Amino acid sequence: MRRSTRLVSVVLLVVLLVSSFAGVTLAAGVPSGTYVGYTPYNWIYSDWFIRKYGPTHPLAVYDWDNTCIYNDIMETMFRFQMFNLQYAMTKETFDAVIPEAAGKTLKDTNVTQFSADYGNIALPDLAADLEEDYAFLYDNYIGDRRMSLDQVKATPEYQDFLVKLPFLYDGLTDTPEIGAEYSYPWVCFLCQGMTKAEVQKMALSALNDALERKCEKVTLEAPAGLSRRAAVPSYSYKAGIRLSLGVVDMMSKQRAAGWKVWVVSASFEPVVQAVAAINGYDVPEDHVIGVRLQTDASGKYLPRLSEEPGYALTQRMGKATVIRNLIKQAPLFVAGDSDGDFEMMTQFPETKLIYLINRVKGGDIGSLYQEALPGKAKQGRVVLLQGRDENKGLWRPFQETIKLGKTTPSPIES
Repeated sequence: MRRSTRLVSVVLLVVLLVSSFAGVTLAAGVPSGTYVGYTPYNWIYSDWFIRKYGPTHPLAVYDWDNTCIYNDIMETMFRFQMFNLQYAMTKETFDAVIPEAAGKTLKDTNVTQFSADYGNIALPDLAADLEEDYAFLYDNYIGDRRMSLDQVKATPEYQDFLVKLPFLYDGLTDTPEIGAEYSYPWVCFLCQGMTKAEVQKMALSALNDALERKCEKVTLEAPAGLSRRAAVPSYSYKAGIRLSLGVVDMMSKQRAAGWKVWVVSASFEPVVQAVAAINGYDVPEDHVIGVRLQTDASGKYLPRLSEEPGYALTQRMGKATVIRNLIKQAPLFVAGDSDGDFEMMTQFPETKLIYLINRVKGGDIGSLYQEALPGKAKQGRVVLLQGRDENKGLWRPFQETIKLGKTTPSPIES
């Protein structure tokens, strides 16, 4: 065997070992011998990059949902709150945040009906059904405990509520004239009347519950025989959350090398603060920026976005805005997974490394996948594409991702 061939073989062996067990070099946040799942090149390059630039005290910014964890903590808590009816709203305050037209609670638009993808459901009909369901749930459990939670869960009103409230959220998100700029704050409005401590307690309960659940698609069926205006037969969602030990490792190594580590998320800020402070991530509350709501004199949340100077809704360009205005330093490293992260990844010429979780997406974020392919890198920055197995909620040592319910990885289109 020629010397060059032997050298290549040794390098490949080392890379394979690194991709399986990185315990010898993991930071304190990850137990030695723990499988982390970096692609081999991503592990080697990011480790070198962190050590090289650490002495300059650079900034690393992470998205949270589907980047630092598998799945979405705000949507998970939204469902946990709904399943357990943990609301602090009266019937009147609930009715006030359920839109009959999309502009009712947040922004100006005349949209009163969802698209054909959402059954052409009229928002006034959906709002009326939800308000009627909530009134029943409030009278029998939320406001007056005439029934136990188990008894309430057996009622058709509860089952209808479980299908239609998340259907409303998804419909708002996926309607172009409305979109995430409306729905992401709106889902936080359902915490109206709660304090920060109460929201964070619920967030941790939701996290612990989701960590024990299988990563799978779950379908909720509408009740039969309940007379309602909007026909929504079922609702499906992705269950389960998994922690990303690869992110724990990167954050730990960055801090040890002198980096400043921040999280900028489109989820409710107190929710992300609660879960990012534990489990080895160890991100302090004052290094998390998310959706911020105003509070009343007693510290209870109101259904209104923060108007503090420099703050913007932390979605798309708003993420770049709060980095400029509140962190006041351009990031050298950015990690994310979706179009919502695109601007904070691309608006700063100083950003030299983008760590991108492969969710098999098109759009703006899909254009960055190409930069991770051989010969496609842009001058001045590197994109590392990280695959995962959604059936396990874990990274895999390849760029390609295995989608939930699939057994083979999705190709990366060049």
